[in-house]
Amino acid sequence: MKVLMLAGDFIEDYELYAPLKALEMLDIDVHVVCPDKKAGDIIQTALHIVEGWQTYSERPGHPFELTHTFSDIKLDKYSGLVVPGGRFPEYQRYDQRVLDVISSFFADNRPVAAICHGLQLLSAAGVLKGRSCSAFPMCKLDVVAGGGEYVDYEAFSKNVHIDGNLVSAPAYPAIGVWMREFIRLLGVKVQL
Repeated sequence: MKVLMLAGDFIEDYELYAPLKALEMLDIDVHVVCPDKKAGDIIQTALHIVEGWQTYSERPGHPFELTHTFSDIKLDKYSGLVVPGGRFPEYQRYDQRVLDVISSFFADNRPVAAICHGLQLLSAAGVLKGRSCSAFPMCKLDVVAGGGEYVDYEAFSKNVHIDGNLVSAPAYPAIGVWMREFIRLLGVKVQL
């Protein structure tokens, strides 16, 4: 099974590495791509930390080597899509190629996991109309402007929201539950 993950400079470090490793643990082949970059190129991640100010602070995270080339992806080969947050959705939401990737997964009703600021990309792609989802609280207006219903969870809760093929969460503390539900949507059975 193959899953596509969208990425870009200043993606949230946890929201890239944790889902990647969780899916790899289940022998799911994750292709991490970024527009205008190729396999082997490095992107810079970011750590967003709540320190008591009016907003979170940002520090450099780990560099990440992209696994695949964006221009080479064949969308019909992927069972699901992961859309992390961080800063990259702010600028990639203006890239029609990225929006077309997202639209394709929704048109085919394939599982999509989006978290935090990743919902900005879904809003820009026009796939939230008539849907409900969670996101980082600062993205509520993006969700509503995109025609979606914002599900208000405390930002650092472990809550997730499922609406059809979409599983969403407000931020990285929910990654474990978010991935569990995405894995269920993919039809992967995990036995204890």
